[in-house]
Amino acid sequence: MPLKRYLFLFLAILSVRLCLEFFSNQRLFRAEDAIHIGLWFTFIVGAFMIQLHLFSGEKIEKIVRLVVCCFSIALTAPIIDLIVSQGKLSKMNYLAINSFSDIAYSYITIGGASLSRGATLGIRIEIVLLVFASFNYVYAKTGKIFKSLLGTLCIYTVLFLSGALPFFLGKINDLLHLSYAPDDKSSIYLLFTLDMFFLLFIVYRFKRKYVSFNITWQAIIRLLVAIALVTYGGWLAIENYPMNWKLDPTTLYYFPLLIILIVTLWIYDHFGRNNRFNGNQFALQNGLFLVLLSTSACISFYTCFATLIVWGLLFVLFEKPLRFKQIPLLSALFQAGVSVGFLFVGFLTFGAPLIGFPTLLLFLALLISFSIHLTIEYLLKPKTTNF
Repeated sequence: MPLKRYLFLFLAILSVRLCLEFFSNQRLFRAEDAIHIGLWFTFIVGAFMIQLHLFSGEKIEKIVRLVVCCFSIALTAPIIDLIVSQGKLSKMNYLAINSFSDIAYSYITIGGASLSRGATLGIRIEIVLLVFASFNYVYAKTGKIFKSLLGTLCIYTVLFLSGALPFFLGKINDLLHLSYAPDDKSSIYLLFTLDMFFLLFIVYRFKRKYVSFNITWQAIIRLLVAIALVTYGGWLAIENYPMNWKLDPTTLYYFPLLIILIVTLWIYDHFGRNNRFNGNQFALQNGLFLVLLSTSACISFYTCFATLIVWGLLFVLFEKPLRFKQIPLLSALFQAGVSVGFLFVGFLTFGAPLIGFPTLLLFLALLISFSIHLTIEYLLKPKTTNF
């Protein structure tokens, strides 16, 4: 079966699990709950895939098929809780941890003292099944007991840490002196950020030869310039519209999400310059676009809009049918537009209105960037498309 069908299998199992969990917990169905729990399970599945892949040495595509199929075990926990509680309330939730001593006790007991709240009986049975299955798989592939035990311990530890997420979020907020807002979504943002890192790593391991590229000093300069432009755009927004954005537990995760966004745009730009979009590599283009769209939309509609501006300019530059990079004057003009687009990403992300961008600065940014790229196109005449 094609690997992409396993994505649909994961979504199918996740949908059923969500339904069972809402009945088991007797909780109201809300979009925030579905998104939160869905991202949490995506984190767990992604962590399993990466750890089993690294410890067993098996190909990532085989691990993906195995882990998604084994994800069906997730259906057992709410069913067990419904049977044990005879249809009464069984509160699946994060672990009740208030101190580091609680962490040690909950770690050893697979969830703490309560079997009806936090780590319920069904969840504990599910964890034990997964831990034993992980040990057996790694041992079957490697034949090494120590490596199997180490891999199993790491897998269990990640499972445990995911259940203690609110405790660690609280410690981060205390360290930075941040206060929760009424509509706090910090846990959703953290899970989404981790999921995106896992996704990019899995894709890289799956298509290493195809997605790998040599990082030249020119490419590093382009990445640093993009980071600088987004940073300057954000500073302009905070300086000119200080009341439109504030640092809190939710907006804290704008920064790692922006890193993912910038790096993905940089990869898109690099592949375009090196003619990686010449053939029918639609999976590559579409995958990069989906990462850009989902990551920017997670931040805000305005960040998504600014990202689409940059992506649109890169699309016209590097992809058929136009491919303006072949026309020096238009190539310089559109690359100047990309530079301004990065300024817009920072400017809009931190609460400023697009029409509020300083007009003189916009003109100067276009003029300077256009002059630099035009000089590169006509005078330097690089033999390759690396810069």
